[in-house]
Amino acid sequence: MQKWGRQLQWLLQTRRYRNNRFSMTEEKSITAIILAGGKSTRMKTEKGLVSFRGKMIVEHVIEALNKITHHIIIVTANPAYKQFGFPCFEDEMQNKGPLGGIYTGLVHSTAQKNLVVGCDMPLISVNVLSDLVNNSSDEDVLLTEHLGKAEPLCSVYDKNCIPHFKSLLEQNHLKITDALKGLTTRVTSFDKEEWFKGNEFTNINSIDELKKYDS
Repeated sequence: MQKWGRQLQWLLQTRRYRNNRFSMTEEKSITAIILAGGKSTRMKTEKGLVSFRGKMIVEHVIEALNKITHHIIIVTANPAYKQFGFPCFEDEMQNKGPLGGIYTGLVHSTAQKNLVVGCDMPLISVNVLSDLVNNSSDEDVLLTEHLGKAEPLCSVYDKNCIPHFKSLLEQNHLKITDALKGLTTRVTSFDKEEWFKGNEFTNINSIDELKKYDS
């Protein structure tokens, strides 16, 4: 009877893991940082708030992130993003581009590890986000790469990056890939994963792109 009890317990644990492959993610303390501070010049309107497949673009991002962590913050100066119920913060340093947004998010995060995602990536998958979080370790940055191209706006950043980024921003060195050279960075890719579709990092920046993917 005792042996059967142990077997039953193991089966239940195994089933819970298979039904929720993201259970390990919840054990890690992580904050998701959504960057919504772009000027949206090609879209001509706030791109994160544009309708895409029945929801606003940023809602698709939030929906995926919510399955990874409930600690979400949004870096934006647009008060319209407050409707989603998450803390919103304006850039600590104005007009510093995405690097400034990442820095701001890290400053306001309470977690050591932080998953940074752009607000214009509605096709991002839970698989990608979960694997990023679970694969993050003691590096400063876990940098995603797709077909040889860096995807810094879907990567994991440690709070240890704050002083380095601050120094670069004060010097007006704003290119993210250059900023990573002074940090311990590990590259990861999902290109060979069977579940990877290849469109997860798609940015919707224009009306033409919206029409192309909104089907």
